[in-house]
Parts: sequence; C-alpha cells; structure tokens
Amino acid sequence: MNRVRFSAVALLVLVLASVVASLGAQDAPAVTILPVNRANFIPGAMFDMRVEVAAEAMPEDFAVTINGTAAAEFFGAEFAQESWTVGDEAAPVSSIVARNLMFAEPGEYMVEVVAGGVTTSATYTVREVTNAGAKNVILFIADGGSVGFFTATRLVSRGQEHGYYNDHLSFETFEEFGLLSTSGTDSIMTDSANSASAYNNGHKTAVNANGVYADSSASAYDDPRVETFAELVTRARGMSVGIVTTANWQDATPAAVFAHSRERNDRSSCDFARSIVGAEGTLSTNFVDVMPAVVLGGGARFALAPSVEGSRCKAENYGGVDFDAYAAYEAAGYTVVETNADLQTAVEAGNERIMGIFASGNIDTWLDRNVFGDNAADQPGLVDTTLAALDVLSKNENGFYLEVEAAHVDKQLHPMDFDRALAEGIEFDRAIAATVEYLDANGMLEDTLIIVTSDHGHSYDVYGTVNVEAFNAAQDDTGKRAAIGIYADAGFPTYVDEDGDMFPDNWAPSVVLAQGKVDHPVFTEDFQVSEAPRSPAINDENGVTVDNPEDDPNGLPMTSTLPDGSNSSVHTLQDVPVYAHGPGSEALRGVNENIEVFFAMVNAIGLDPRQ
Repeated sequence: MNRVRFSAVALLVLVLASVVASLGAQDAPAVTILPVNRANFIPGAMFDMRVEVAAEAMPEDFAVTINGTAAAEFFGAEFAQESWTVGDEAAPVSSIVARNLMFAEPGEYMVEVVAGGVTTSATYTVREVTNAGAKNVILFIADGGSVGFFTATRLVSRGQEHGYYNDHLSFETFEEFGLLSTSGTDSIMTDSANSASAYNNGHKTAVNANGVYADSSASAYDDPRVETFAELVTRARGMSVGIVTTANWQDATPAAVFAHSRERNDRSSCDFARSIVGAEGTLSTNFVDVMPAVVLGGGARFALAPSVEGSRCKAENYGGVDFDAYAAYEAAGYTVVETNADLQTAVEAGNERIMGIFASGNIDTWLDRNVFGDNAADQPGLVDTTLAALDVLSKNENGFYLEVEAAHVDKQLHPMDFDRALAEGIEFDRAIAATVEYLDANGMLEDTLIIVTSDHGHSYDVYGTVNVEAFNAAQDDTGKRAAIGIYADAGFPTYVDEDGDMFPDNWAPSVVLAQGKVDHPVFTEDFQVSEAPRSPAINDENGVTVDNPEDDPNGLPMTSTLPDGSNSSVHTLQDVPVYAHGPGSEALRGVNENIEVFFAMVNAIGLDPRQ
C-alpha cells in the first residue's frame, strides 16, 4: 500500500514539474543562434557569432556555452550587447555578437543558449582539411542553368543525327558529375546571392544575402559574417583572385567572392565597388582586403562618382564625398580598361592588376554583340575575358582562384528570351573549352580543379518543335497550336552550323524549339528569336501585370502562374548539375548540398588557414 501511495505521489510531482516546465517554456523568449544549426566550418576560418533573444532585456539566466564552456572564454573574445526593434509593432530584440572568431580544431561543437529557463542548441561541425594536390581553382557558374537548359544548349550547338548527339558540350566530358541542392536558410527557393555565397564560403544563408547570416536588425552591414574562399586564400596562401562576369561585376554572383552584406541593391553594389580599394565610408566590411588581380565585367554605374551622369551611387551615403572608384582603382595599381582592344593591350603589356568595366550595366548578350548589333562598344566576349584573366592570374607562383559567371543565362531566362539564353550557354561552353586548352598548353591542367555548375535552376525545358511558316500563317490560336509538333511530329529543329564555331549560322530557321517555363507572367509567345531583348510582360499603373503589346504581338496568349507584380519568371527548386575535373573533383560526385563546392575547393588545395 505504501509503495502504491509513493508511486502516485511521485507521479503527481512529475506531472506538476512538467506543467511548470511547460508554462516556463511558453513564457521563454524565442532565441536565434547564428551561425545556424548544422553549420560546417574548417579550422582557422573566421566568422562572427550572434545570439538574438526576442525580449527587451536578456533574461537573468541568459548564458551561452560551447561544449559546456562559456562562449566568451571558449573563443577568448568579448561579446558586445546590442538591441533593436523589429517590424511595425516594434518587437524588441536583445542580442550579443562577437566577431573574428575561429575554431582551432576539427570536431563537433554544441552551442547551448539558456534564456528564460529554456535551452536552445545548435551543433556545428568543424571538418578536417585534406589535400588533393591542386594549385589552382576555377569555378564556372552558368547562372540559372539546369539539366534541361544544358541539354537544349547541346542540341542547338552540336545537333543530332538519328537521335544521336553529334558531340557533347566541353564540360560534359569531365570525369565527375553530380547534383547540388540549393535551398537557403529562410526558404526552399534560392537567389543568386545566397546560392553563390554558399559556393564561396560553405555556409547556407538567406535570399539576397552575401557572405553573412541574416539577422533581424534593420542594417544590412551588421549581420554575422563568414570568411570567403577568396579571403582565405589571400590571407593564408597569397594566391591571386580573379572575377569574370557578363553582369555588373558587383552583382550577386561575382560579389559572393569577397563581399559581406544582407541586401543586394544599389547601395551595396556601390559599396562593393569601393570596398576592394578600402574606400572610406563604405559599409561593406571584409575580414581581409581581397584585391583581385583581375576584375572583368560591366557595372560602370556603380563605380562612377555620384556627380557623374549615370551613376547609381549617392554622395550622402559617403559623407557627401564625391568618391570616384575609377580614380581609386588606378591609385591602387589597376590598369582600367573599357574596351576589348584595351583589355588585350593591357594583357600583352604584362599588367599585373586589371580592372575591366565594359558597360554601364550588364555586358550585352552574345546575340546582341554578334548577330543583331555591331558591338560598337567593342565589348569582349566571355572567351576573351576568361583567357585574359588566366594570363594575369597564372603569373602568381602561389596559384590562383578564378570565378567565371555566364550571367545572361539567368538574365535572359527570366524574361523568357530563350534564344539569347541558349547563345549565352554556348558561349559559356566555349569559354570552358578555351580554358581547358589554355591550361593544357601551359602545363597547368593537371594541378587545377575546374568546377562547372549553376547557382540555381529555372523551370526551362523543351517539349517539341515549331514549324515557323505554319505558325506565322495561322489565322487563330488553334492554328498556331497546330504548328507545334510533339512526340513523333516534333522531328528535329533545323539549326545548322556550317562554319563549325558551335553557334547556329541562322537563329531563325524553318523549325525551331517549342520551349517554355512552368512559371511565367501573362504574356504571348511566338517561339521565334527576337531582334531586341524581350520584355514579355509589364506592370500597369495599378501594379497589375499585363501582357506587353509590343512583345510578340502574333504569339499565343499564356495565362499567368505568378502573383500580380511579377512581370518575369522566377527561380525553381530543382537541384542543379555540377561537373568537375582535376584534383579533388571526386568530392562533388553524387547528390550534395551546395556548400560542398566550398569544401571541395578547400580540400583540392589543402587550404588550412592555421598554417
């Protein structure tokens, strides 16, 4: 009897304790730990750490430990206290942050935060660094590419006979192939900033963020940073760094090489343009000054002084100073060039630091430079800029890291300008082929890791062909749809490449691809090459997305699959392909998270910053 009574009492105590704990948990403030749970590091790589508590003041029991040791003691660093409010309701947030931290040894580390009687934890993995024996690393990114896109690029570039492709794209012969998952910390859907950021630092982050974990503060420049591959090789190895893009060179993907900011906008682009020369007043804060030996792309509007017409920068952001980044580049030892002719001259002269800015915004597309325009601006193509970068970078006996972006794959898939996108895909392939040839001829191929991938996908695919004459002659939409061939009626498109340059001789053949996307605004589609860059949908004065009457007026009407205000298509969830060649390339075999690109690059060259 006594034993039964004791068990009942014990049970009652346990229930009451559970209720009290539950009430305490309900009253406990929400806690956010940055870096996030499951973050991966290498020993000696620098990062910032922030803990946020959704409260006006820290609870009395607030404590942060690493493997049971107080965080400040573990890192030998002071944590600063900060506070702010969030949202229209001004919800209070209390925070502590410490900067320039690092883990000294590989292993598993448990972060535990006690706040209001509740413990929140995150587990970090610090990986051993191996060495595959590479000296150089080149990362090629076809922004927005996918398996479907590369397949269509191969078809248009190489052609088929009896269902057999005449050849593969150059990188499709690399010995390693895999898939990369691209989701970020805040959404299943990724952006170029956080996806390229993962490649360059080994950490997931949020949409629009580069080189930081996104916290809840209003500032874009106080978020906890993580050190990039370029910063690491600059600090620890003295390697040269290069950036090549067909976009603004301060855009999301190229900026991921060195930049740290929560937002990608005009302000951050202007700051990125100035930060590499340490300009006073810039808010972008780097762990170390990465002075790329070569930067080639567009983006003059973000480097011009605020007083110059066309500049997107504001003097009030820089204390009223009319700062001219061009002059700063020259003062820092860069040879600044604005045409392909000047670029080649600078390379031939042996200049060791080149800043090439070839357009106010993005460099023109391949079609607009080579088919529908005369390239009066003498803009270089991706082959020109990639080979120029290699000439500059290969002078460093310590090796180099080069990121090359075919930005217009993404920028043309957004407005569904498919022919322009495919031409960019072919140019991307040609740049990779030229790189392999260059490295082989100069005895560098076997000690260079080459990675070819996309930072995210688009829902692009091909589902048949279109008889152009029948489509244009049709009197109604039913007749236009009848001109689309599917299955056996599709046959083959009639692109021809008689001159052997891998580009179609005629971008308006009699039979073209029936191609499209799952996601799109309201628009019309005629499947034929446009002589000017497309703008298929526009927003009216009420913000409602409508068909652009000046784009494809004879096309088939397509209803929207997107919210109003979205006048272009968007990114998709799909894993993206990755192709790799050289020392350490086997690390990217199979299906992996996108952070594995960073760790593959680290282990290819044996990058241990502690040494």
